[in-house]
Amino acid sequence: MILAFAMEKSWKLWAYAERWLFLLASWSWALCRVSLLPLILTFNMYGGILLLLLIFVSIAGILYKFQDVLLYFPEQPSSSRLYVPMPTGIPHENIFIKTKDGIILNLLLLRFVGDNPGHTPTVIYFHGNAGNIGHRLPNALLMLVNLKVNLLLVDYRGYGKSDGEASEEGLYLDSEAVLDYVMTRPDIDKTKIILFGRSLGGAVAVHLASGNSHRIAAVMIENTFLSIPHMASTLFSFFPMRYLPLWCYKNKFLSYRKILQCRMPSLFISGLSDQLIPPVMMKQLYELSPSRTKRLAIFPDGTHNDTWQCQGYFTALEQFIKEVISNQCPEEMEKTSSNVTII
Repeated sequence: MILAFAMEKSWKLWAYAERWLFLLASWSWALCRVSLLPLILTFNMYGGILLLLLIFVSIAGILYKFQDVLLYFPEQPSSSRLYVPMPTGIPHENIFIKTKDGIILNLLLLRFVGDNPGHTPTVIYFHGNAGNIGHRLPNALLMLVNLKVNLLLVDYRGYGKSDGEASEEGLYLDSEAVLDYVMTRPDIDKTKIILFGRSLGGAVAVHLASGNSHRIAAVMIENTFLSIPHMASTLFSFFPMRYLPLWCYKNKFLSYRKILQCRMPSLFISGLSDQLIPPVMMKQLYELSPSRTKRLAIFPDGTHNDTWQCQGYFTALEQFIKEVISNQCPEEMEKTSSNVTII
């Protein structure tokens, strides 16, 4: 009891310190924006090494914060923070939970009505970097019907009706809070929790899977990246981005490292017509995965956001989930571990 009290007190102190650090970072960024123009004007008038150094520091501070603007799009389309579509005629729950750092998240649970609801697999759905959970309903409803699973859709902090502001560490805390919440539900089979992540959501799913192998039955990721530094090198190839140290990146999402800790059954879904994230990154994640039961589902016509509309998509997911649930013996898992599904 004393240890628990000490841990709770330690967490509160850390949360308090983290909040002050965030405020300090926000203040520093605001100062950089306000001071840049006066610094440039003063330097043009008087010159000086110190003023030049301060200009570089201000530009670096602005660019560091601007990374969030390039990665997170919670207000696209423009009404995404005001209106979250809800399903009609489908059993569902609109849920609000609190993370460890006090952020309120909005979740949407879609229930599959089957013969044995207590043993239905539950898929936790982490979406991409724009819009909200309501925009994923067409995809989610088809998953519900075709895969015969429950779906729990997650709006990260700063998205939809969730509080806060998006950040890498914040999204990690969100994912952990969602998994903790699922584990408190007596009506959900805790042995059949499957993670699904598309694009940015794939990085969130890989992070959550990497530290919770004992609580997650399988992970499915779609059209995601190796890391943000890898994406920066791809998108801004005219700059020597590959030589930048990691500390220059505000958001890293190092999935190529974390996938090494994901030994649960894993499905990698790749649309070869993805014009945003190079499909080769999905193949590399597949090759890095240490899972004995891993599959690579390839869709030649799949684009970044619409691979789920390709023929055979839900068949591939259904076969993978059935394989996971069937609880194969180790010999069979080893025998089929290197198969690649080409669809």
